[in-house]
Amino acid sequence: MGLGFVGASVPSGFEMYRGMMAVPYLRYGPLGELSVAQLRFRCVRSECVKDQNGEFLEKETHVGHGKMNSMPGDVGHIYNTSDLARYHDEIAICEGEPDTWTTKQCGIPVVGIQGANGWKPHFTELFEGYRIVWVLADGDDAGMKFATFVAEKIPVARIIPMDPGLDVNKSVKAHGEDFLREKVGMK
Repeated sequence: MGLGFVGASVPSGFEMYRGMMAVPYLRYGPLGELSVAQLRFRCVRSECVKDQNGEFLEKETHVGHGKMNSMPGDVGHIYNTSDLARYHDEIAICEGEPDTWTTKQCGIPVVGIQGANGWKPHFTELFEGYRIVWVLADGDDAGMKFATFVAEKIPVARIIPMDPGLDVNKSVKAHGEDFLREKVGMK
């Protein structure tokens, strides 16, 4: 997925992303070459994600920026569209890039949407022709609201809820990769 890291030496205009993981949104061009359509940044700064003992926090604390950060002018895209370009008759949709990475690691074709309010009307037609579209719902009200909204747009959608309080990543961490594959019926 081409992830990178924004270190100490950065080009002008990228200073605010130091200490963050660079998340490229890759697209195939007309000649089959990959190019970057958009960059987002996942904060992994120690002061935001770890406690004073160096242990990862259960709830991260970001001050002055979010967990995921977009560049000015970002209009919102689908993440991991390369899975749309491959033949699958089933695909998952989840909220956010980290849940997309986890779902892909589990061997499930997947795309990610930028947050609970990130769905755009023109996204719907991309899912025509699939036999099943699994909408992976975070185990909270916002996650179920997102999943319900998306499922209402796609006739073959099935909402796959995570356990209360858990997103896809935390669910797989708690239960293992087979858990997610079983939830969508792939095991």
